[in-house]
This record gives sequence, structure tokens and C-alpha cells, in this order.
Amino acid sequence: MEEIEIRDLKIEDVKDASNLVMRLKKFNSEHDPLFNVSTDLETNVPKYLQSAIKLETRDALVAAFKGKIVGVIMGEILERPFYQPRKELRVTEIYLLPEYRKGGLGKKLLNALVDKEKGKGCDMITVEFPTENLLAHKFYTGLGMRSILSIYGRKL
Repeated sequence: MEEIEIRDLKIEDVKDASNLVMRLKKFNSEHDPLFNVSTDLETNVPKYLQSAIKLETRDALVAAFKGKIVGVIMGEILERPFYQPRKELRVTEIYLLPEYRKGGLGKKLLNALVDKEKGKGCDMITVEFPTENLLAHKFYTGLGMRSILSIYGRKL
């Protein structure tokens, strides 16, 4: 694990990190048909990740092993004008290659993102994932998180 470097996403990482996020989105689509991936997924994911390099309110980190991107995490800073704390770090993406799971790397990625965003005034962390993703549920509850918001949906 000590050979794995966690660092900010760089422009040269976008292609490999995009492949991981696309795997995540395809995995999400297996849980619920409302998460069917779009036909322009391969165009939209790199743009989305590149925005994390440019925007002050969005950040992405990668985990690299011997130069290979093996994990990615992305978060956004959201304003909460009606609640305390006022700023929330929302993790929108986290994906590790299967062979790098269950060794603490997911927790290390999450903690690295939290450390980075605390400097921007975030005092709360939330995560979003499909309700039926039991792996994510187990991971986050194991880190002491709980459900605080429900979003319901249906196709029109």
C-alpha cells in the first residue's frame, strides 16, 4: 500500500481516470435502470473530470501504483445556506480497480480528499451513490456515515 501515491488529478491522468469513472457509471447502471449510461458517456466523463482541475468548488484525486491510475475520487463543495455547517463536501465519484479494494485504499482516498477540502471551509462530508449499491452502503456505514437524505425517482 505504501507504494500507492495519492495526488491531485492532472490533465495527463484524465484518460485513465475517465476509464475508471465510466466503469463506475456502468456498474451503477446494473443497480437501477434509471442509471442507464448515456451514449455520449465517453465524451462527457473526461470533460467532467477536467472541470475538477479548473473549478475551485470541485476536486479530484487519483491513486497511482507504479504510474498506473488504480483509483479516483471526486468531490464538490456545496453551499448549505439554511444549515450549519455551511459548506459540505459531497463525494460524487469514487472507484478503485477491484484488485485494489479491501486494503484501505478507499478510506485513504476519502481521507485525502477530506484533508484537502477542510482547508476550503468544509466541515461536513456526504456521499452519493445508488441506493441499491450495497457495496457502497457497507463501505460508508463502516466509516461511520449514515443516511441523511432520500431522493426518489421514476422515469417519465
